Amino acid sequence: MKSAVPTFIRLKAHFSNWREWELNPVVIKELRQSVRSWAVTGMLLLFLAVLFCTAITFLVRQSFELGADQRLGSTIFQIFTGILTGASLLFIPLYVGIRLAAERQDANLDLLYISTLTPERIIRGKFLCGAYLIVLFFSACMPFMAFTNLLRGVDLPTVALILMYLFIVVCVAIQVAIFLACLPISRLFKILIALISFVMLVPIIGGLIANFFMMMNSGVGSMMGGGRFWTSFAVGAFWVLAAVGLLYFLSVALISPPSANRALPVRIYLTIVWVLGGLAAGFTVMRFPAISAMKIWCAETLVVMAFATVVVISNADQLSLRVRRKIPAGGWRRVLAFLFFNGAAGGLVWVGVITLVTFALAAAASRLDKSSEFLIRGSAAICYGFAYALTALFIQRKFFPRRPPKLAGVFGILLPGIWALAPNIVLFFMNRLSLHSVENSQLGNVFNVFMVRDPDQQWAHLICAAAWFALVIALNAKWFSKQWREFRTLEKFPQSEPARAAMPPPIPTTTSVLEG
Repeated sequence: MKSAVPTFIRLKAHFSNWREWELNPVVIKELRQSVRSWAVTGMLLLFLAVLFCTAITFLVRQSFELGADQRLGSTIFQIFTGILTGASLLFIPLYVGIRLAAERQDANLDLLYISTLTPERIIRGKFLCGAYLIVLFFSACMPFMAFTNLLRGVDLPTVALILMYLFIVVCVAIQVAIFLACLPISRLFKILIALISFVMLVPIIGGLIANFFMMMNSGVGSMMGGGRFWTSFAVGAFWVLAAVGLLYFLSVALISPPSANRALPVRIYLTIVWVLGGLAAGFTVMRFPAISAMKIWCAETLVVMAFATVVVISNADQLSLRVRRKIPAGGWRRVLAFLFFNGAAGGLVWVGVITLVTFALAAAASRLDKSSEFLIRGSAAICYGFAYALTALFIQRKFFPRRPPKLAGVFGILLPGIWALAPNIVLFFMNRLSLHSVENSQLGNVFNVFMVRDPDQQWAHLICAAAWFALVIALNAKWFSKQWREFRTLEKFPQSEPARAAMPPPIPTTTSVLEG
């Protein structure tokens, strides 16, 4: 009976966490303001009016034709899908992102910094509010979509699959908008990013509509009975959910206070996704003879680790007291904490471990098709990447110690670009720039590694990258050892007992005076 009580308490706490999704105050606040907002109401009414007028136009035009159009339902459904895609992708992510960006301004920080809500609940509430708005728009469009099935030319499984596909895409767009709104940049840059995102949405919407048309014409509803379709769907859904989860944890880290352990949840999540992706790629290699899945997993991991390296070298060296209290005293737990906690040194080791293990597995798999070129180019690119990062770190710590550590991330981005453009600019002014000169070896240029075809030039890149990497490791060795020594928990000083106050002299009484 005693053991059942703690179990009941844990189940109750777990149920309370799930109830949090339903009773999130951010969702309630956002939905209440959305209902009162003329932007949401006006957009929804305009959306319904456009759908109604489109349906009436096609039906009236069909009434004047002599023969019945057997593809009328498919044509109207395609138009409805385009309208729904444009309305949901252009309005809902923009609405959620603008509201969150406004709350991130210095004059309106009540929700993010005065409230007792955790950053996780705030980001979850924003995302769920956007998801509820998607459901609202889809619910308004659902009767029109179902009506197209009565006109022939489209089946209900195809309608359901396309709507589910579009719902996932809009959810990804909402999470991207939340992440962009959480970036610690000025209002001018946020407006610029919003304009760039708006411009990029136009080809994305066009590609989605074309993809939906292709799905309808290929009869995707009849393909849903096969196992290959659902296997491909599961793999695609996994990577989409992984990307959404990564953006979620990054958004939480961006709005968390600087004293929090921001890196811990992000690095743990990336490690878990990396392990699951590696297991899936290994299973595919064992099941099928092709090793393309392993190479794709390796390429995706290296790209993510490249961005992670820029973020890692931008971390501060000094840990807050809040983080240092959670550092284990010693042993293997301290080593793991060094990899996953805040700090540039531990983050570089974490990136290095994942990169080396990934490349080793991909190299072992590449022996099946005897592609040594992949090993040489991959090794050179990895050495170049770490060399750039450590060089940027050394420049910032050595010459700009009073500047913010984010300057190292800026250097880490600028160094590869400058090194890649400088030789080509010189060749351009010497009137020697050509495709042949670009394909020749340019030592130090990581982009040139993937363009050279001569094996000798590839080996030259590898030797140059390895030598540079070894040099910057020697230059940063003192800094790295200092970071490891200072990565320890706060020392608990023993509290000495307070000194006892001196006893006051006894007060003489009448008896003692008479005896004296």
